[in-house]
Amino acid sequence: MGKTAVIAGATGLVGWELLHLLAESNRYERTIVFARRKTGISHKKVTEVITDFNGLEEHKHYFSAADVFCCLGTTIKKAKTKENFRQVDHHYPVVMSHIAADQGAHSFQVISALGADMESRFFYSRVKGEMERDVAKEGVPLIGIFRPSLLTGEREEFRAGERAADWIAGRLSFLFKGGLKKYRPVKASSVAAAMFEFAQKEKTGVHLISSEEMNEFSYSLNK
Repeated sequence: MGKTAVIAGATGLVGWELLHLLAESNRYERTIVFARRKTGISHKKVTEVITDFNGLEEHKHYFSAADVFCCLGTTIKKAKTKENFRQVDHHYPVVMSHIAADQGAHSFQVISALGADMESRFFYSRVKGEMERDVAKEGVPLIGIFRPSLLTGEREEFRAGERAADWIAGRLSFLFKGGLKKYRPVKASSVAAAMFEFAQKEKTGVHLISSEEMNEFSYSLNK
């Protein structure tokens, strides 16, 4: 029997790439997608659960022995308030990791950000750092915390930072050498591939995966 994957944030830049990897891989028998709206994907191995994420406990049975991928994330501009931002970027990932631990999930992968630091004076970085700390406390056997720099890729909504990252990646990538490599923009597909392959590891503990590591990531998928 193949494994079960649970993914939240599948309509986002990284989540969309990851959803397709999970659905097409023979390593997973089924993929459970938690989303606020339909993803638009039609695949026999994909089950969509439409939710506002405040009732995740009602669906906790899906997390049993699963690999859980949290690709949730927003911006202050879109969230409109700091409280709403914290709800998406801190509360929901922590709740997911708690359910994952309680239901005996094999692994938990979550997207954080370069510069995440719970002592930071910047709200965004501080929330990301607090999320990392609280996710790690929940006790899932294998936890991967992914810290990408600026993401590149095609997104439905316009984000100036990501559009700038595309421009930088295409024209100034030669500048990101030595100590600057960690700031090089990273493709959403590379982050998704790194998350996918990390979940296959037969190890335990909490691991931080840098943007530099994701940029250098090479992978092969069984078709």
